[in-house]
Amino acid sequence: MKHLIPLLIIAACSSAPEKKTTAPADAAPAQTFQKEKPLANSQVADFYTAATSATTPALQDETLDRYSEKDLERINTANDPLLEISVRCSRREFSEAFKVASSAFHRYQKVGAYWNQVANCHLNSGASRKALLFYNKALEVSPNYVPALNNIGVMYSRQGQDQKALVAFERANREARFAKTPRYNLARLYLTYGLADAALPLFQGLLTQAPTDIDLLTAVATAHFILADYPKALETFQAIPRPSWSRAEVGLNLSLTLQKLGDKAQAQKVFDSVAEPKALSLQRYYVTVRSKLGGAP
Repeated sequence: MKHLIPLLIIAACSSAPEKKTTAPADAAPAQTFQKEKPLANSQVADFYTAATSATTPALQDETLDRYSEKDLERINTANDPLLEISVRCSRREFSEAFKVASSAFHRYQKVGAYWNQVANCHLNSGASRKALLFYNKALEVSPNYVPALNNIGVMYSRQGQDQKALVAFERANREARFAKTPRYNLARLYLTYGLADAALPLFQGLLTQAPTDIDLLTAVATAHFILADYPKALETFQAIPRPSWSRAEVGLNLSLTLQKLGDKAQAQKVFDSVAEPKALSLQRYYVTVRSKLGGAP
């Protein structure tokens, strides 16, 4: 049985060099922008440093996926078109997002972050083939561009092609050992397949940089649980604020940890506080845990 931690694969944002480019679909004619000089990668920020109220902050400087729509709107004070694309896509306003991308094409055509953001929007709209096209454009503009490599892994993961996702995440991790997002995604994939011994050191390294990150605490606790280190698993689960124990990805394995340690009453209490999940994979695991705790099959 897989000791579940939902595969929350994170898309990365960022920047990049040069080459002949093709405008995204519906781009405005290039002559419209002849007076504008294309930006270089060095002129576009790679990191997002605005403070956020998120409870999962580990990756917030590398990816906009860690920001809520409200946060994105707040930090977009400079009318950055890349942030605007992200905001529009988060609202599922895809047509408007691609209009912003088209209007920004001439200035951003040599910037890897631009192509990566366009690709992310296509991926989130369900257009995987277009997404791959633009991730590859980011790699053409900036060879071995880590956010695009990472997001190709995200795309394959969403398609259930975990072997291809693994190759992409491992390559992204090799290209940038200090990049957190591919490390996080690689560790999540390892953990999904029960490879806790490979996942744990990756998660622990990230946790030292963001010790209150609930997703990371959950992942570390789950890895300890899979490795049968139940006292360490419980210690880590207890570092998560109690209101979050009602989240299925936290409470289910915490319940099993308590049961393994002989505290059946507390295990049942935690399980009873878990909101019945909507995701199909979590629903199945919820039923499995309930059965293991002695409840209805």
